[in-house]
Amino acid sequence: MSQTLTLILISLTAAITLLAVFRARRPRELGKSWHLPWNGILFLGLLCLLLLARHQLSLSGIDLPAR
Repeated sequence: MSQTLTLILISLTAAITLLAVFRARRPRELGKSWHLPWNGILFLGLLCLLLLARHQLSLSGIDLPAR
């Protein structure tokens, strides 16, 4: 995966994560349930952002220590 594609995926994932933050913090209407689990989408978005950031650093030549 190239750096350009990684940066595009980071920006797309950040946009989806920000949408999930906005929708998760919004009060729900009385008597209606959530249709999508926005907190789960938020968690997955943050996880993907961390993984993509680490990938971008490794593409840039910055080696991070393993676990």
